Amino acid sequence: MHIWFKSWRDNGFEVVPGLGAAAIILAVLGGCASPGPPLPPTLNLPQVVSGSGLTATRVGDQVSLHWTTPTQTTDKLAIQGAITAEICREVVSASVLKKTPCSPVGRLAVTPGASDAADALPAALTAEPPRLLAYRVQLLNAVGRTAGPSLPVYAAAGPAPRAVEGFSGEVTRDGVALRWRAESQGTGSREQGTGNVGTVELERTLLDAAPVAKNTGALAELTAAKQPAETRFRAGSGNAGATDPGGTIDRTVEIGHRYRYTAQRVTSVAVGGQTLEARSVPSAALEFAVRDVFAPDVPKGLVAIPGMAGGVGAEAAVPTIDLSWEPDVEARVAGYRVYRREAGSQWLRVGPELVTAAAFRDLKVTAGRTYSYRVTAVSTAGNESAASGEVTETAASQ
Repeated sequence: MHIWFKSWRDNGFEVVPGLGAAAIILAVLGGCASPGPPLPPTLNLPQVVSGSGLTATRVGDQVSLHWTTPTQTTDKLAIQGAITAEICREVVSASVLKKTPCSPVGRLAVTPGASDAADALPAALTAEPPRLLAYRVQLLNAVGRTAGPSLPVYAAAGPAPRAVEGFSGEVTRDGVALRWRAESQGTGSREQGTGNVGTVELERTLLDAAPVAKNTGALAELTAAKQPAETRFRAGSGNAGATDPGGTIDRTVEIGHRYRYTAQRVTSVAVGGQTLEARSVPSAALEFAVRDVFAPDVPKGLVAIPGMAGGVGAEAAVPTIDLSWEPDVEARVAGYRVYRREAGSQWLRVGPELVTAAAFRDLKVTAGRTYSYRVTAVSTAGNESAASGEVTETAASQ
């Protein structure tokens, strides 16, 4: 079948074999179904590392870098193929902040998500004087192309603070007591350009997701939820001329948990318009299981007062001896035990297993007889304190 249409080429008619009606309509309408110019192929360039997510931390004689590697290319497509991170370091002039050419100091394979790298500083950058270092990270695709480096982040070159020495500790009734070899200002001249001993920072890691003591069920979940996985706290002011305390007590630990501690010295240095921290390498780790094995404080202020009780109506009054003492403010105290004896006899507990208030009335005394008393405190774990001071009183006669 042949279909005729007017040719623009010669203003005549020609036969076009096999051309359908739809094609004729499109031709007459000027080719509206044309796909247009072809799109350029994607270069598969990883997006530039976000400057707000890039950090640099001086630890010992190296700089630790952390960033998030993007998941998409500059065309907002999923990254295909391998990704290589190139770490670039430059020394910035402290006087005029003039940047020297940026030189790559390392490469490593990365995947989308949290990424880390470490730059081991050469000897020239771990000696005096302190200088300003600028770091950038750029991501290369499988053929070595990049969309460019990140914005810079800064770290301090120069001597690092010395590591914490003599790090030790023990669990006490007040918490975990940590100790280290104290340094004075005079021994800190090698530190980060200031001559001060800086601050000792402790990092505590919760090792168990649930308590290791007797707590179970909802109480265990509540106790575990109150403790963060990692906690940092500092000892010492970090000011020039400050005295290193040589130890501290972590009073925030909870009974039934296991903890790990490390310690670092932290100093600050102002260089190139930046105030930066430098850290020593972490100390060896210490681990502690915190259990309630300590007795509460000994009760104080025990007094005894004789008296009479009852005597209403036909009932005769009976002698009593009332005891009172200062309440123990420790939260872990579950109650008290009261002990009594007569002259020449052994101490025997009187009253209930635990007296919950700081007072007790002894109704089982005989008029005219003399009794001695003492009191102990008992923790929620069943640990009993030493006995209080002894008091002696004679029951009243009817």
